[in-house]
Amino acid sequence: MASLLTGCQLGERPYFSDDPYAAGTPTGDPVVDAVLAKLDAASTGPLTAGYAGLVKFGSTEFSASVLLDGDRRLVTLSNAIYRDTPEGQQTCAADGSRPCEQGLLAARASDTQLTVDFYAADAATRLRRKAAAKVGPATERTATFAGQAATCADLPISDGATTFTVSYCVLDNGVIALIDDSDVRIELALYLNSVDATQFTLQ
Repeated sequence: MASLLTGCQLGERPYFSDDPYAAGTPTGDPVVDAVLAKLDAASTGPLTAGYAGLVKFGSTEFSASVLLDGDRRLVTLSNAIYRDTPEGQQTCAADGSRPCEQGLLAARASDTQLTVDFYAADAATRLRRKAAAKVGPATERTATFAGQAATCADLPISDGATTFTVSYCVLDNGVIALIDDSDVRIELALYLNSVDATQFTLQ
């Protein structure tokens, strides 16, 4: 009984995440953490971002886009169209080769090596993983993509035989501008501070 009363008096125990790559987790590298701070606080729009992508194994090119407008978003990855709105979630085919299905089906974009959250949350997770594997301090630089200024972190990575550089660049509003990693490259090619609201309509 005493232990129960003590538990009631203290309230719920605080929860601490043991995920080393969770949002808000610093890496200790100030250059990387500056990019992560933006990714972790990404804008919800309104914005339209278009990307050119390349899966490096096999040199397969693909296109991607992100439309954000508050609690509505539409993400296209190659042939997969993801609609995520208060009215529902669905995955459709850009070429109409298969009917729309309920839910955000990750497998439909597996050929791109990316997910529906690639433009911010998953880019941050990727960057935290790379930061844990880097073999030296990251280098900061600035760049311009589709007329937008971006902050970049270049990280030295080793595969055991050679050392190479992976790059992550982010716009000031927290949307990814460049991922140039060992498996995939995706670069911002178009940016608008507006959306076509009709694109959010579920089909």
